[in-house]
Amino acid sequence: MSFTPLEQAVIQALGWDLREVAPDLAGQFEDSLPGARRNTGAGLYTEMIVDPHRPPPKRTPSGAFGTVHAMVGDLPGSMAFKVHLREGVLMGLEGDAFDMDTSAIDFRTTPFDRVFTVDDQGRSIAFDPAVLFKPSPLLDLQTWQAPEADAEPDLPPPLVNVGALQRVQDPPRGHSRAADLPKLPDLTPAQKRLVAVVAAGSLIALVLLFAYFPKLLIIPVTIVIMLARLGTNRWFFSPWSWLLGPRRR
Repeated sequence: MSFTPLEQAVIQALGWDLREVAPDLAGQFEDSLPGARRNTGAGLYTEMIVDPHRPPPKRTPSGAFGTVHAMVGDLPGSMAFKVHLREGVLMGLEGDAFDMDTSAIDFRTTPFDRVFTVDDQGRSIAFDPAVLFKPSPLLDLQTWQAPEADAEPDLPPPLVNVGALQRVQDPPRGHSRAADLPKLPDLTPAQKRLVAVVAAGSLIALVLLFAYFPKLLIIPVTIVIMLARLGTNRWFFSPWSWLLGPRRR
């Protein structure tokens, strides 16, 4: 849904008329869409929905503002137009026909002309965009570019350790540590069953051996203790200290 030619012409004139009250009014209009429209029978009202992501206005007046008039349709007199602002945000456009009946007018298509403003002295001043809106870089200040939804935020680069110790640990470029690992052959289902049977048989044989000859347990236990003592020079298994003798200092 877009704005009607009458709404566009009137809002453009109001942006000029209220350039000191609401400097970004024209920019808000460019970033807005029409909402509900009503023919009040003695005028019109159009709701305007401004882009919520637009930066808030620096000036925040509230109320109805504007002195724009226009000759609309077959009305014998002009209609007055004002914008409704709430804390500087454009809320709607109101057209007042001064008790003239507008119930039969279709404001979406009705012709209009002689758009003008009224100064402090009550004088009518024609609104001519070609004369008033000369090319100026100041007009670009009211434009605003919405941020792209898919734009990725600028993040700082990740921290990278480039110290000497880290370089020693890193593999050479183009070299994968996984390549240094030996590759185990793939076993067939029959070979897997054979390995499982041999492992189970060996475990059962050891259990039976130590069950019938419990004194043989002293051999692996002694080996473990000797290795522990040689590796750490400490007594880890005090119950077996009689086998190794007193600790040397």
